[in-house]
Amino acid sequence: MKILAKVNTSVVTVPLINVISDAFTKRVIKVRPQRMKKAIVSTVAGDGTSGFLDGPAVTSKFKSPLDLAVLPDGTIYVADAFNSCIRMIKNGIVSTFAGNGNANIKNGSGSNARFKIPSRLTLDDAGNLYILDAADSRIRKITSSADVSIYAGSNCFGLKDGEAMVAQFGQSFGIVNDRQGNIYVADSQNDCIRKISFQGEVTTIAGGSIKQFQFVTGIAINKRGDLFVSDVYRIKRITPEGIVSIFAGGYQKGHVDGKGRGAMFSQIEDLIMDQQENIYLTDENRIRKITPQGIVTTLAGSVAGYKDGDGDTAEFDGPQGLGMDIHGSIYVADFNNKRIRKISFE
Repeated sequence: MKILAKVNTSVVTVPLINVISDAFTKRVIKVRPQRMKKAIVSTVAGDGTSGFLDGPAVTSKFKSPLDLAVLPDGTIYVADAFNSCIRMIKNGIVSTFAGNGNANIKNGSGSNARFKIPSRLTLDDAGNLYILDAADSRIRKITSSADVSIYAGSNCFGLKDGEAMVAQFGQSFGIVNDRQGNIYVADSQNDCIRKISFQGEVTTIAGGSIKQFQFVTGIAINKRGDLFVSDVYRIKRITPEGIVSIFAGGYQKGHVDGKGRGAMFSQIEDLIMDQQENIYLTDENRIRKITPQGIVTTLAGSVAGYKDGDGDTAEFDGPQGLGMDIHGSIYVADFNNKRIRKISFE
């Protein structure tokens, strides 16, 4: 499904690949080594009804969460898309970190800032958030003290490299950063991967004029600097040398576990990678896992619904962005269920 968002008096189509029945793609997360056991799904926040309510996590309300990011201390930031703000979950309490529910684009501090449809998040080592907005072409930055500013991009959609503040981006649904402070953006509208260097220069590193992708969304990066991006029904790998290849999946839609191109995906939205370089992704109503060897399995979920429990019986409805804590637990923005879910391992 698509939504229409007015930007600069022109109507922009926002194709969130059915996320909008109605964006953490993330860098490598340091997790403490553990033996992977049975996946257990639980609900962290949200009562399942659409709304905008802070307070105790179990009674809080979200309106279509699209992504999340987790600090080392366990604090969770949520891109609450149709509440047009960034929410925070800490010590079992939900609060509004930036924005106030009124849709607009405005820099400022905390509730004085404005967003339209915040869609994807990533965190750097200093605790700064970088945000993609489905109805705005710019990458925003939020400091740990909730000060919001423009990090890169100008106020119109396009494809232009150069200095960060004059560069142009299309609608983008994937963002990740590396340890050197570079940020990578899956520019979905322009079918390419963009890099914002820590010096503030934007370049196109794959795709663009060379047709290598159809609609990139989730993005993750490993220790070597290989990027992994979702491209319709496939996961593609981009080496630091710029070589693009298919890592998993093929050209047909489906749900098949297996290795490499023998696996099938239906609707990939977001990726995250752990310290062991396993990739976790949201795929329709499932959370899938891909090992560094390209072996694909289903971690949790099946049909659309809402159910906590072990991975085989748990249910999600339109899961979107993923986050991970230092213990290796995975957090899911469960879009249609209006909840934040957690996958732990026992």
